[in-house]
Amino acid sequence: MQRHINRGNLPLDGYIPEELLDRIRGSQDIADVISRHVSLKKSGQNYVGLCPFHSEKTPSFIVSPLKQLFHCFGCGTGGNVITFLMKYEKMPFIDVVKRMAVDAGIRIANITNNIGADSAGGNEKKKNLLEANKLAAEYYHDILIKSNEGAIARTYLSERGVALESIERFNIGYSSNSWDKAGEYLGKRGISKEVLAEAGIIIQKGKGEGYYDRFRGRVMLPIYDRYKMLVGFGGRVLDGTTPKYLNSPETPLFSKRQLLYGLDLAQNYIRESGYAIIVEGYMDVIVAHQAGIQNVVGTLGTALTGNHLRSLSRFTNEVILTFDSDTAGINAARRSVELFLNSEVTAKVLLLPAGEDPDSYIRKAGKTSFLELLKNAKGIIEFEIERIIENWSNRDQSESIDSRVRVAEECLTLIRKINNRVERDYYLKKVAKEIRTSEEVLRAELVRRKKPGGKSPDSAGVDKPSHNGGMKNKPGVEEMVLLLILKDLNLRKIAGGILTDEDFADSQLREAGRYLLNTDKELHDIINDLTCQDAVKDVISRVGMYDLHFDSPERTLIDCTKVLQRNRLEGEFKRLEKEISAAESSGMYDRIRGLQVEMQQLHQKRRFLFENN
Repeated sequence: MQRHINRGNLPLDGYIPEELLDRIRGSQDIADVISRHVSLKKSGQNYVGLCPFHSEKTPSFIVSPLKQLFHCFGCGTGGNVITFLMKYEKMPFIDVVKRMAVDAGIRIANITNNIGADSAGGNEKKKNLLEANKLAAEYYHDILIKSNEGAIARTYLSERGVALESIERFNIGYSSNSWDKAGEYLGKRGISKEVLAEAGIIIQKGKGEGYYDRFRGRVMLPIYDRYKMLVGFGGRVLDGTTPKYLNSPETPLFSKRQLLYGLDLAQNYIRESGYAIIVEGYMDVIVAHQAGIQNVVGTLGTALTGNHLRSLSRFTNEVILTFDSDTAGINAARRSVELFLNSEVTAKVLLLPAGEDPDSYIRKAGKTSFLELLKNAKGIIEFEIERIIENWSNRDQSESIDSRVRVAEECLTLIRKINNRVERDYYLKKVAKEIRTSEEVLRAELVRRKKPGGKSPDSAGVDKPSHNGGMKNKPGVEEMVLLLILKDLNLRKIAGGILTDEDFADSQLREAGRYLLNTDKELHDIINDLTCQDAVKDVISRVGMYDLHFDSPERTLIDCTKVLQRNRLEGEFKRLEKEISAAESSGMYDRIRGLQVEMQQLHQKRRFLFENN
């Protein structure tokens, strides 16, 4: 089973398929793009800065990497990365989409004349590299499956418990133990030596006299980006040759600090499960998926990076780091602490039993046992504090006052970086108990060592909400209804049966409600809808920024709808009372009788609402 790259063409007849538009939009992280034009500062899960679309002194411009949205709570402008570039660069929608597609190496028909020779050349280069990778993967896969030469790799994979289905699903192959077979084969398929060298499939000899294959005698593991484009390879030796694993070099397509092995297959499972499991090895990923644990991704022989977390934040805001329990595994987890403190993604750490890695543990104990182990994963802050205290306890001088001061300060240095006050309080109590020191003393030391002139974690970021400033802590009832029906199409259908746009008192929210009740589009598709009014899109982006959890969304929607309907009825009561009073003053008795009939009908509606509460 071969996975062929479907790169797609963009029809320029006014209609762009939503799935292609979503792929183009997702090719660039909104925080990365906006930070090129606006100075942003981290604030919790978001970034804040001064709005580029109006003059302000207090930051009210918020960017959410998790939702891939921006919104200014001062001027009301909002949207996604496409919207931002349209407004900031003053470019039409289609021109922004074209440029982003070219930057991402996504082929778009009939536009090279409009985008300049450099961009067109870059697009053509990426196309050639992708084609080289695709043909190379087919070549390696055929050697593994069909040739006698691949028998050694088939035996190895069988011994590692990798089933044929997984070989096909991950498109695993084998590179001939030859110096030039891959280069010769791909050259005959029309790929130039220069392209093969830039793709990292072959290497030019030292004196520039010919080329040789980079991967020789290795199990080949194709690496795909999240758009299922084949961007590089990992190769594992079958003998004692070093390095054991060899990756493609950095290319215009391949950067191991940005890519996660298996993300192309895992992303939907990550979104469904609500978390991602991060492991260190290719085989860890393959065996986990084979066992039915499909929200697993792996790093490519490098430490976890901010780019990795930004990729994952499109699908979840929680990860579980799963490492060996040896020193290397513990150190790998500890190196990630600072990364997560500065990220919107939260982390837990699972250390496996001694001598085990995810691959070996799953093969021995199975899926159910591994998932049970995951329940014991600890928050990364708790994990790090326990390591600090454990190291202190193991020292000979652990009872000395100097040693206790050092461990307290090491823990407090970490606790100071925690934004949430409840978390800080929890860890202060934990540390005080573990090192047998007064909680009050630690709390005083925490405050005393705060940076001079600096804000405490609680006050960092956007100023408190004002009538023209930052993000509100909680939306009003009308916004809450919009948020519920924006996030859930089933709730939108329910709302369509019990709610009308006239139930919204605010005129802007009414227009947004009217739009939502008459469409099945999701958030980013609405923002990219050229037929949707800009004012409606601004409301949608503002509502979309809220991050609220509802225990019973349907019950909440019904309750909020009743509040809106009661408010509307109360407004109509007041209107009728004024009209009746004016009619009485004018002696318009026929008018009074008609208004009284309307009043009785309103009383019946209100009674119905209260009886069905």
